[in-house]
Amino acid sequence: MEKSDQISQIISLIFNMRQILHEKMDKKNDCQASFLQVVTLKYIKDKKPPMKDVADYLSITPPSATSLIDNLIGSGLITRKLNLEDRRIIRIEITKKGSSFINEHMEEVSKRMRKGLIALTKKEQEQLSKILTKVTEAYKK
Repeated sequence: MEKSDQISQIISLIFNMRQILHEKMDKKNDCQASFLQVVTLKYIKDKKPPMKDVADYLSITPPSATSLIDNLIGSGLITRKLNLEDRRIIRIEITKKGSSFINEHMEEVSKRMRKGLIALTKKEQEQLSKILTKVTEAYKK
């Protein structure tokens, strides 16, 4: 297999893995939140971003981000915080309830991922870890 064919296959596999995780998270009987909501909550917990950054991060339109944020606020998982120095800036912060919620869901995601990763040998797990670390570092440059 040529190098470019291998890279195409890897890219395809990455998208397939994301789709599988997305589908598993969106099953309403398993999870009370959509994949997008969980990703959004995790981002907000880690970054405490201004409202406009949420849309950019998720690659969605600002009106879509507003709708998503409004639903999360309505569920009591996040709050809006006004910036007293610049009222145009609205920060989004996770609530205690939201923090518990995301911790539970990230634990569920980890369990699901472990089921797939357990099929690898210790050596394969080490190799995958090194490869993913290397790819992550390459994207940071």
